[in-house]
Amino acid sequence: MRAEIPSGLQIDHLCRVRECVNPWHLEPVTNRVNVLRSTNFAAVNAHLEACRRGHLFTEENTLIRQPGNRRHCRACARERNRQWRAQQKLAGGAR
Repeated sequence: MRAEIPSGLQIDHLCRVRECVNPWHLEPVTNRVNVLRSTNFAAVNAHLEACRRGHLFTEENTLIRQPGNRRHCRACARERNRQWRAQQKLAGGAR
């Protein structure tokens, strides 16, 4: 054993081989670091710099929604709202 695992930390498999027990391939890290180093959905999205339409996730253009602290693009949200209001206006005028 290399050392004790500090309280509040967990072991990250640096080589990404779960069966590996080589102590030099293990590192104690926080849960957040461990998750962000992975290739799961949360880690991939955390590393994205722009929404799917290309708007950058800047402080001014990013909306954090609860639960789960998910990021949303404000520019895309404004466009969705404009489209929704236009549909509502058309639906109201047809009555």
